Amino acid sequence: MEEILESKPLREKIADKIRADIIKGVYKDGERLVEPKLAESLGISRTPIREALRQLENEGFIEIIPRKGAVVKKMTLEDVDNLYLIKANLEGLAARQAIKHITDEDIKEMEKLNERFLLLAKKNEGVVEEYLKYNVDFHNIFIRLSKNDKLIEILEGLSKNFQRIKGMLISKSERALKAYNEHLEIIKAFKSKDPNLVENKVRWHIENSWLYIKKKVMSDGY
Repeated sequence: MEEILESKPLREKIADKIRADIIKGVYKDGERLVEPKLAESLGISRTPIREALRQLENEGFIEIIPRKGAVVKKMTLEDVDNLYLIKANLEGLAARQAIKHITDEDIKEMEKLNERFLLLAKKNEGVVEEYLKYNVDFHNIFIRLSKNDKLIEILEGLSKNFQRIKGMLISKSERALKAYNEHLEIIKAFKSKDPNLVENKVRWHIENSWLYIKKKVMSDGY
């Protein structure tokens, strides 16, 4: 755990480590995170552990229960539903604000990234990690171009929660092809310079993604 002590505020390094373990399933839903045990395993005092747990509580990864302490918070279907609702609305707003700043070069970069989804569509398996990376890169172009620092900060924080459900995401190439076509509609909207159209297309795309995942979640009995 030496890397935890090297750089970055200690609280954030510890939070990163625990968050990653929750995402990977090292800590299960409802499992207690015992401060003395964490402090011993990381070789540090309990104070930064407590600070990191408070940060993770604010992010929605854990909850602090009286007389029980910190436990991994179960993410329900309703939780994910609400996250997607927020994401759709905030990214739609970011796209609307990006209209004023986006250039032809930015649009070309979006088109270049989108072509990678066609390659993913030809694969039969193992597309989750690549899909997530390319999708984040594509969306970050217009999020960054919103020039709205507070909005960008909120969406960055929100993205951490989406890591928890990435295992439900694109396990088949079919969604990659649909995402490609939906991204084309977003790109066309940006070219039109119509803020209403681009906001609606981004919201539509995110809602479609959630509908796809929701069907999969419900069929798997999440």
